[in-house]
Amino acid sequence: MKIELSVNEKAEYLEKVKEAIKNPKYSIFVILGLPFILALVGVILDPYALPIILFGPLVALACYAFYTGNKLSSAILGLLVFPLMFFYAEPLGTILHFRFEHLGRYFEWSYIFDIIDEIWKYSLGHSLIGFLIAFRKKPYLVIALLIFILQLMEILSHID
Repeated sequence: MKIELSVNEKAEYLEKVKEAIKNPKYSIFVILGLPFILALVGVILDPYALPIILFGPLVALACYAFYTGNKLSSAILGLLVFPLMFFYAEPLGTILHFRFEHLGRYFEWSYIFDIIDEIWKYSLGHSLIGFLIAFRKKPYLVIALLIFILQLMEILSHID
Protein backbone atom coordinates (compact mmCIF):
# COMPACT_ATOMS: atom_id res chain seq x y z
CA MET A 1 0.00 0.00 0.00
CA LYS A 2 2.76 2.46 0.92
CA ILE A 3 4.78 1.58 -2.17
CA GLU A 4 1.83 2.26 -4.45
CA LEU A 5 1.17 5.58 -2.73
CA SER A 6 4.83 6.60 -3.13
CA VAL A 7 4.81 5.66 -6.81
CA ASN A 8 1.67 7.73 -7.38
CA GLU A 9 3.24 10.77 -5.69
CA LYS A 10 6.38 10.47 -7.83
CA ALA A 11 4.30 10.06 -10.98
CA GLU A 12 2.32 13.19 -10.12
CA TYR A 13 5.56 15.12 -9.61
CA LEU A 14 6.93 13.95 -12.98
CA GLU A 15 3.70 14.97 -14.68
CA LYS A 16 3.98 18.44 -13.15
CA VAL A 17 7.58 18.71 -14.40
CA LYS A 18 6.55 17.59 -17.90
CA GLU A 19 3.78 20.17 -18.03
CA ALA A 20 6.13 22.89 -16.79
CA ILE A 21 8.63 22.08 -19.54
CA LYS A 22 5.93 22.22 -22.20
CA ASN A 23 4.76 25.61 -20.95
CA PRO A 24 6.41 28.32 -23.09
CA LYS A 25 6.51 30.56 -20.04
CA TYR A 26 9.22 28.35 -18.51
CA SER A 27 11.25 27.84 -21.67
CA ILE A 28 13.65 30.63 -20.64
CA PHE A 29 15.00 28.34 -17.94
CA VAL A 30 15.70 25.65 -20.54
CA ILE A 31 17.23 28.15 -22.97
CA LEU A 32 19.64 29.48 -20.34
CA GLY A 33 20.13 26.27 -18.36
CA LEU A 34 20.94 23.67 -21.02
CA PRO A 35 23.94 25.57 -22.44
CA PHE A 36 25.20 26.10 -18.88
CA ILE A 37 25.00 22.39 -18.12
CA LEU A 38 26.72 21.51 -21.41
CA ALA A 39 29.47 24.06 -20.73
CA LEU A 40 29.98 22.77 -17.19
CA VAL A 41 30.24 19.16 -18.35
CA GLY A 42 32.59 20.24 -21.14
CA VAL A 43 34.86 22.09 -18.70
CA ILE A 44 34.89 19.22 -16.22
CA LEU A 45 35.68 16.64 -18.92
CA ASP A 46 38.14 18.97 -20.65
CA PRO A 47 40.34 16.49 -22.56
CA TYR A 48 37.27 14.60 -23.76
CA ALA A 49 35.02 17.59 -24.41
CA LEU A 50 34.95 17.46 -28.24
CA PRO A 51 31.97 15.04 -28.47
CA ILE A 52 30.11 17.15 -25.92
CA ILE A 53 30.75 20.30 -27.95
CA LEU A 54 29.72 18.66 -31.23
CA PHE A 55 26.79 16.47 -30.21
CA GLY A 56 25.61 17.87 -26.87
CA PRO A 57 23.77 20.92 -28.24
CA LEU A 58 22.05 18.89 -30.94
CA VAL A 59 20.93 16.15 -28.55
CA ALA A 60 19.61 18.69 -26.04
CA LEU A 61 17.89 20.67 -28.80
CA ALA A 62 16.40 17.59 -30.44
CA CYS A 63 15.03 16.25 -27.16
CA TYR A 64 13.54 19.60 -26.21
CA ALA A 65 12.07 20.34 -29.65
CA PHE A 66 10.61 16.90 -30.18
CA TYR A 67 9.20 16.65 -26.67
CA THR A 68 7.60 20.08 -26.49
CA GLY A 69 6.72 20.67 -30.13
CA ASN A 70 7.07 24.40 -29.47
CA LYS A 71 8.55 25.80 -32.67
CA LEU A 72 9.41 29.28 -31.37
CA SER A 73 11.22 28.27 -28.20
CA SER A 74 13.00 25.44 -30.06
CA ALA A 75 14.26 27.90 -32.66
CA ILE A 76 15.39 30.32 -29.94
CA LEU A 77 17.15 27.50 -28.06
CA GLY A 78 18.88 26.47 -31.28
CA LEU A 79 19.93 30.05 -31.92
CA LEU A 80 21.39 30.56 -28.45
CA VAL A 81 22.75 27.14 -27.46
CA PHE A 82 26.20 27.53 -29.09
CA PRO A 83 26.95 31.15 -28.14
CA LEU A 84 25.77 30.67 -24.57
CA MET A 85 27.68 27.41 -24.24
CA PHE A 86 30.93 29.10 -25.26
CA PHE A 87 30.11 32.22 -23.25
CA TYR A 88 29.68 30.07 -20.13
CA ALA A 89 32.60 27.70 -20.79
CA GLU A 90 35.55 30.09 -20.53
CA PRO A 91 34.56 31.76 -17.24
CA LEU A 92 33.63 28.37 -15.77
CA GLY A 93 37.02 26.97 -16.80
CA THR A 94 38.75 29.96 -15.27
CA ILE A 95 36.85 29.56 -12.00
CA LEU A 96 37.37 25.78 -11.82
CA HIS A 97 41.10 26.14 -12.47
CA PHE A 98 41.45 28.99 -9.93
CA ARG A 99 42.73 31.59 -12.42
CA PHE A 100 40.61 34.45 -11.16
CA GLU A 101 42.93 37.15 -12.52
CA HIS A 102 41.83 36.21 -16.09
CA LEU A 103 38.13 36.37 -15.27
CA GLY A 104 37.63 40.05 -16.18
CA ARG A 105 38.38 39.67 -19.87
CA TYR A 106 35.42 37.35 -20.46
CA PHE A 107 32.93 40.07 -19.72
CA GLU A 108 34.19 42.58 -22.29
CA TRP A 109 32.15 43.37 -25.37
CA SER A 110 34.97 42.44 -27.72
CA TYR A 111 35.03 38.89 -26.32
CA ILE A 112 31.26 38.56 -26.62
CA PHE A 113 31.29 39.83 -30.20
CA ASP A 114 34.13 37.42 -31.06
CA ILE A 115 32.00 34.51 -29.87
CA ILE A 116 29.04 35.70 -31.93
CA ASP A 117 31.22 36.28 -34.99
CA GLU A 118 32.72 32.79 -34.88
CA ILE A 119 29.51 30.89 -34.19
CA TRP A 120 26.65 32.73 -35.93
CA LYS A 121 26.37 30.29 -38.85
CA TYR A 122 26.13 27.30 -36.51
CA SER A 123 23.56 29.14 -34.44
CA LEU A 124 21.38 29.82 -37.45
CA GLY A 125 21.69 26.20 -38.55
CA HIS A 126 20.76 24.92 -35.10
CA SER A 127 17.84 27.33 -35.01
CA LEU A 128 16.54 25.83 -38.24
CA ILE A 129 17.18 22.32 -36.92
CA GLY A 130 15.18 23.04 -33.75
CA PHE A 131 12.34 24.53 -35.76
CA LEU A 132 12.21 21.51 -38.09
CA ILE A 133 12.38 18.93 -35.29
CA ALA A 134 9.45 20.60 -33.53
CA PHE A 135 7.20 19.56 -36.43
CA ARG A 136 7.71 15.86 -35.46
CA LYS A 137 7.31 14.57 -39.02
CA LYS A 138 9.75 12.31 -40.85
CA PRO A 139 10.53 14.61 -43.82
CA TYR A 140 11.36 17.48 -41.47
CA LEU A 141 13.47 15.21 -39.27
CA VAL A 142 15.44 14.02 -42.32
CA ILE A 143 16.06 17.61 -43.42
CA ALA A 144 17.20 18.52 -39.89
CA LEU A 145 19.58 15.53 -39.87
CA LEU A 146 21.04 16.57 -43.23
CA ILE A 147 21.60 20.11 -42.00
CA PHE A 148 23.36 18.74 -38.92
CA ILE A 149 25.57 16.45 -41.03
CA LEU A 150 26.56 19.42 -43.20
CA GLN A 151 27.37 21.48 -40.11
CA LEU A 152 29.36 18.63 -38.61
CA MET A 153 31.39 18.24 -41.81
CA GLU A 154 32.10 21.98 -41.83
CA ILE A 155 33.17 21.97 -38.17
CA LEU A 156 35.40 18.95 -38.60
CA SER A 157 37.08 20.49 -41.63
CA HIS A 158 38.50 23.21 -39.33
CA ILE A 159 39.99 20.81 -36.81
CA ASP A 160 43.66 20.12 -37.33
